[in-house]
Amino acid sequence: KIEIENSISAQILYEMKTINSILYSNNEGVKNICNGHYNAAKKAFRAALVGLKECEDQQQEVQNGLKLPCHEANCPLIIEACDMTSFDRVSRTDNEDAQHYIYRNALMVSTDPKTDCDSLYPMLGPGLTAIVVFNLSLANHYNEYRRKRASSNLKKVIKTYSKAWEALHNDSLLLEKYSMYREMMIFAMLNNMGTLFHQMADYQKAKRCFTALRNAFQSKTSGVQALRRDAHYGIAMNGMALNALFIDQPSTASAA
Repeated sequence: KIEIENSISAQILYEMKTINSILYSNNEGVKNICNGHYNAAKKAFRAALVGLKECEDQQQEVQNGLKLPCHEANCPLIIEACDMTSFDRVSRTDNEDAQHYIYRNALMVSTDPKTDCDSLYPMLGPGLTAIVVFNLSLANHYNEYRRKRASSNLKKVIKTYSKAWEALHNDSLLLEKYSMYREMMIFAMLNNMGTLFHQMADYQKAKRCFTALRNAFQSKTSGVQALRRDAHYGIAMNGMALNALFIDQPSTASAA
């Protein structure tokens, strides 16, 4: 019993150290996005993902089939979106996609300094993974939009968004306690993937994204209602709503 307790204590100390390094890497990535250093941002987000994988492996190794206790109420996260309002529209003007609204506000995450949790990863891991992959998607998207890239590069961005979507739906923490941020991540991914598909001339997939986005806007959940009341996110939702309403497949006449 003493050996098991010592193993659990060692895991807790390891997870606290690792979670802190994960948060640091994620937040450094967000700062790099805000400063226009996209490659550095991607490197930081990937470092955070490596830390999350190490934490998961450590948990599986030490746990040995035991369910470690975790008190959710004592493990709050502090989530903030960086303000990229001035960068919300891409600077390129060589095609119509330059006028599409792209959501780019990456999420910074911290924990309360007074956090007291028996085991951090089981509760925080899936939500942090979703946030970090989401941020990585934004960095990839912004970087690709700044340059003239082939559709194969844009497909890689969509693949990253898809991984963020999957990670978000494997999480319960954001759903239960941070629904406003979760809803905005969903809106942002549908919007941004829709603009990417449109740029790639895959109009059917773009239409499906924007149809899903319009349906999501009509939701009466507390998260959506909170977004509507928030001044900054309200502006972002307006930009995405315009995409959902007006981006369509080019007509034959205009194409000619």
